Amino acid sequence: MDETAALSLALDASKTLEGIGQDVAQIKGLNSDVLDALRSLQASQVVAEDVPAPLAADSSEWQTVVSSSVEVPASFFLDLMGFQYMQTVLFVFMLLALLLNLGASLWLAFSDKWRS
Repeated sequence: MDETAALSLALDASKTLEGIGQDVAQIKGLNSDVLDALRSLQASQVVAEDVPAPLAADSSEWQTVVSSSVEVPASFFLDLMGFQYMQTVLFVFMLLALLLNLGASLWLAFSDKWRS
């Protein structure tokens, strides 16, 4: 790289940095306007905060209660077991079909070599 190419590259980089600096200043100006608007909005509104009740110091006084009004239907578990049974039967059938297909493919591939 000669001196003129390096000089033109440095000038381009300088111009690019100046452009980036101007963009950053613009963004900073816009964001400061938005931030000032948010601060004025926050100052105009009074926010009431709920003061939490102090927690008990002794952990033996803590109690967790879980309640649910939704119950499982009586036939749910029978349906679930039936579904799992059918899934198992389908899996065994698919495995059997796959193994038979593999066996037939191997037989066709090697039967002529076994006979000779």
